[in-house]
Amino acid sequence: MNPLRAVRPLAMARDSLAVLLLVLPAASGGAGCSGAEFTTGAGGATGGGDGAQAGSGGERSGAGHEGQGTGAATSGGSVAWGGVPGAGAGAAEGGVVGAADADLRGVRIIAVGDTGEGNLAQNQVADRMSEKCIQVGGCHAVIMNGDNFYDHGVVDTGDAQWGPKFEQPYDRPGLNGLPFYAVLGNHDHGPSSSGVRQAQIDYSRLPLGDGPGKRTTDKWHMPSSYYDVRIRNVHLFGIDTVDFTSDEQAVDMRARVAASNARWKIVFGHHPRYTSGAHFYDNEQIGMSGMFDMQRAIYCGADMYMSGHDHDLELIDKGRDAQCPNTYFAISGAGSKLRPSGAPSDARQLFYTDRVEGFAYMQFEGDTLLFQFIDKEGAVLYVKAISR
Repeated sequence: MNPLRAVRPLAMARDSLAVLLLVLPAASGGAGCSGAEFTTGAGGATGGGDGAQAGSGGERSGAGHEGQGTGAATSGGSVAWGGVPGAGAGAAEGGVVGAADADLRGVRIIAVGDTGEGNLAQNQVADRMSEKCIQVGGCHAVIMNGDNFYDHGVVDTGDAQWGPKFEQPYDRPGLNGLPFYAVLGNHDHGPSSSGVRQAQIDYSRLPLGDGPGKRTTDKWHMPSSYYDVRIRNVHLFGIDTVDFTSDEQAVDMRARVAASNARWKIVFGHHPRYTSGAHFYDNEQIGMSGMFDMQRAIYCGADMYMSGHDHDLELIDKGRDAQCPNTYFAISGAGSKLRPSGAPSDARQLFYTDRVEGFAYMQFEGDTLLFQFIDKEGAVLYVKAISR
């Protein structure tokens, strides 16, 4: 393997409908703070200053911020609810919920994928995620890019894997009280898994408590196999890339992206559209079978398509997809393990490493997105300021 693939030089990196919600302040205190509105897919339920220094090259970027949550409402049989720390979640079916949100203050989100090992590396990454959220004065959410439970998903809401592969690793002071918005990967359900898709959806509905039929925290959120959630001026669209044979998801989610008036739109799913990782070859085969068309139908019009599947960290510049020239492509799939790649580097690659586990951090301030990759030791590997 070419050692230059491991960490791209920072010099290269530098170039590179509507329900009106009353905005209410979240409870202050603690590292976690959030506020969100949900829209489910087919079936489902619920819903300080920062200075960042690059690990090499000494590049720095910083932004001031403050964080508060939002209120919540329901409409059309779907659920919109405020993700204030400690708040519960409702349950409903179908419908579309949008929001007019005038609160344009900063939003801070972590993206991590392919986490479901319950191993040392997953816990180390979780420690650094927690520390980052404390450092910036609190995060608003974590998005999980699929393959939440290796090797074959979970079979029900009482599966023994929920503790060691989700609840325990993310029981951290900077993460407690945060919603974790998850999507499904190929190890969670589908032809290569014996996992039950509905089990991960139903876990969102369990009441809090100890014992059978309950969950220990309200972190986990998967209201449907595909859904969207808005946090102030950031609109997240979670998709199920394993299920790409039906037009229903593409038509539904494409309409939601188009209808959103959010300043930032981020689509996240498991399989990447473009990748320099080890899945480059088989991803092409799946994509040509119809997955790429489904992905493009949804992410075209969004600012970024975030994925996992390859166990690495990668950012690909906008313009990679000529039909969607304003969309960046990110992979954050190094949440618990690595997979070295022998694939060619993408022509518009800004950063890539398959040498260390880690996660992505996104801080949205007005028209600027501060994007970082951070490794399991806490080193900031890459920093890019993205402007709209």
